[in-house]
Amino acid sequence: MGLASKLAAAGVAAAVSNMSGGAPGGPGGYGRPPAPGGYGQPQGYNQGYSQQSGPGGYPPPGQQQPGHGYPPSQQQPGHGYPPSQQQPSHGYPPSQQHPGYPSQQQPGYPSQQQPGYGQPGPGGYGAAAAGAALGAAAGYGAASYGGGPAGQAGGYYSILEAAVRENRLEAFYPPQRLQQVAASVSGQVQQLAQTWDIPMEIARDLVRLALYDIVLYVDDSGSMAFEEKGERIDDLKLILHRVSFAASLFDTNGIEVRFMNNNYQGNGIRSEQQVGQMMQNVKFQGLTPLGTNLRKKVLDPLVVGPASAGQLQKPVLIITITDGEPAGESSSTLKHAIKNAKHQLQSTRYGPGALALQFGQVGNDLKARAFLASLDNDREVGPMIDCTSNFEVEQDEMARIGVDLSPSLWLVKILVGSIDRSYDKKDERQ
Repeated sequence: MGLASKLAAAGVAAAVSNMSGGAPGGPGGYGRPPAPGGYGQPQGYNQGYSQQSGPGGYPPPGQQQPGHGYPPSQQQPGHGYPPSQQQPSHGYPPSQQHPGYPSQQQPGYPSQQQPGYGQPGPGGYGAAAAGAALGAAAGYGAASYGGGPAGQAGGYYSILEAAVRENRLEAFYPPQRLQQVAASVSGQVQQLAQTWDIPMEIARDLVRLALYDIVLYVDDSGSMAFEEKGERIDDLKLILHRVSFAASLFDTNGIEVRFMNNNYQGNGIRSEQQVGQMMQNVKFQGLTPLGTNLRKKVLDPLVVGPASAGQLQKPVLIITITDGEPAGESSSTLKHAIKNAKHQLQSTRYGPGALALQFGQVGNDLKARAFLASLDNDREVGPMIDCTSNFEVEQDEMARIGVDLSPSLWLVKILVGSIDRSYDKKDERQ
């Protein structure tokens, strides 16, 4: 039984076609805080950001308290060159020089260990869930970031500041632009927590999405339709609903959607209705040219091209949803596409942090799971990406350590796994 079917059977989703703004609704424990003892401990990188100005020249968050809860329409993000859309800049254009920042040329990739797809690490799902499970007794949330009450712009500033440094986004976010983002997210975080029925400790983690333009790269191969009685498509629609809802709270442009086989483009997707209209235009047929068309349809036109021209307004988070291993191309094609894109970004003023990649699986294909595991454990590519198994596999793995993984936490992992290392539960062998 797929994720969408389980939610419907539990009475926590009013079917994919009846959800309002991605709201789970209903009983059944959807979005419950995880059981005590799971999901990890606060990470050291969260500490000490807001007590004084850091080396990047950020002012202490407590000194700036612009009114929070601005409506999302006040954000003006841009997105490379998306087709047929005007892309206004968000805050300061990245082409300006901003004193007080570390060098924008960041040689190499972030030196983070990102171990082992499909294996719960020592802390499981990261600091966020630990704080929720224990009522923030472990110090997660505003305290761990040192940023004051989470409902204030200063607290969100600290979280966003940590994200900028962790992911090397300084070229995009000088302090004043970051203050604008922090001042605009409070109301959205509260709305997301209420709509998804998740603790504020976890909803706060999703503010990182405000830093990115989001592209969903979707597997529309024939196996999505004829395997598992079409449940993979139901799961895909559920993910599209939730991701578009969450992303649109922080980015008024919505999300971009590209398909592996269909040439149909979803631009500015923000609502369930738009997802439904888009999916009516998509036929699930053909093979799985995962790497070939990731480069052709997403990496080159939406990331590398704009970055090379100095016109990339925000970093780009690409979330790939697939049910199978590549077909119709070499198994190494995807790795080459990722490495080449990162290498090309290294030579731009934005650096490799301009691109984040998340891979999520729908369906229970064992070969697909093995392929993603090999990708995630690859010595070169693994540190550049994050992979998440399908919900059932992740749920079973977390149950072994006494944790009840809810669908909402799985979806949070899909959203932020590649941009928040506390959610990266990998355990690579050295």
